[in-house]
Amino acid sequence: MPHRLLLPLLLVALSGLAQTKEPGPTIHAKFRVLSLDGPILGAGYLEGKNLRRLDISADAFTAEQTYAGGNPLRLVDVTGPAAATNRFAARQAHQEIQGRLQALAQELQDLQSKSLKPKNGAEGGGGSRLASSPRGGVGDGRAAEIQRAMAALHQQLELIEGQLDRAEVPRSETPVASADKPKSGEAGPEGRGTPAHRPLVDFTFPGDGRFLLLVHRTAAGTTVNAIDDPEGAFPYGSMQFLNLTGVDVEVRFGAQTLALAAKGKGTLRAAAGNNRYAAGEIHTKGADGFHLGYSMRVFLQEDVRTLYFLLPAENGGPGVRLKGVEERRAPEPPPAPAGATAEAVPAAR
Repeated sequence: MPHRLLLPLLLVALSGLAQTKEPGPTIHAKFRVLSLDGPILGAGYLEGKNLRRLDISADAFTAEQTYAGGNPLRLVDVTGPAAATNRFAARQAHQEIQGRLQALAQELQDLQSKSLKPKNGAEGGGGSRLASSPRGGVGDGRAAEIQRAMAALHQQLELIEGQLDRAEVPRSETPVASADKPKSGEAGPEGRGTPAHRPLVDFTFPGDGRFLLLVHRTAAGTTVNAIDDPEGAFPYGSMQFLNLTGVDVEVRFGAQTLALAAKGKGTLRAAAGNNRYAAGEIHTKGADGFHLGYSMRVFLQEDVRTLYFLLPAENGGPGVRLKGVEERRAPEPPPAPAGATAEAVPAAR
């Protein structure tokens, strides 16, 4: 009877559909990553069956990654601290931090020297972009910032040295061949066989686009917060503020005021102009109105954009702590000599 054949035929049809079912949607995203707590060496992410290495810094965003894969993005921790690429990354990070410490020490010495000289009124070009606290002059505030930064860098050095010591790696050991070394802050190609790794955190993209990913590691686990970074929304020459204080704040630069709710973000371009200093203030909202939480003096450049994280003061009250991350516009490649044959250059990841 025809109806007795209906169920078997239906099961066969459903089985055929299951075998030909299309894979889930693929996300197309570009992203850069920053750690809010400290460098994460030996990290990476999965793109299909490939493991892309990605050392995550606490001082600068990684190079931009182009991702085409499933959602969520799976960040992983590559195991085996004795792996050559991880040893190279640790040594490189150690050298970079030592270089920053030397630069900060020189800047601190210059500040101390200038404090002994009479001021002539005009202020020069380069210099600090994050300067003072509410309780003191510009020089004193910058000196305190430098000392705090140096203390944090010394802690990072101790962490990296501990990792190297646990791996029993001599610091003079010859690094792996350059063809196998990932550049600092960039993802490396998959090695011979996927290296052992363990999950670090999954992040679900809200959709295709361009994002800044902030990794926060706590005792309760690792989380990722994303900032939309579409082209033109955060241009060079401007500042973007992310309010993590838990209360409403106002960022004031002269007549310009940027109001931010808790967890809000906004972009501001100070009117001082290129290669000029601008003074600003951050006010936090209390029960009886707004109170000064931080004074800052920044050096503005058209080829630099700075992301500022507004954090609550460690001792409470209206005070604000700032963490600034700069990004400089990549220089334009020099023009090819006349008559030279253009060579194909692989696109950067």
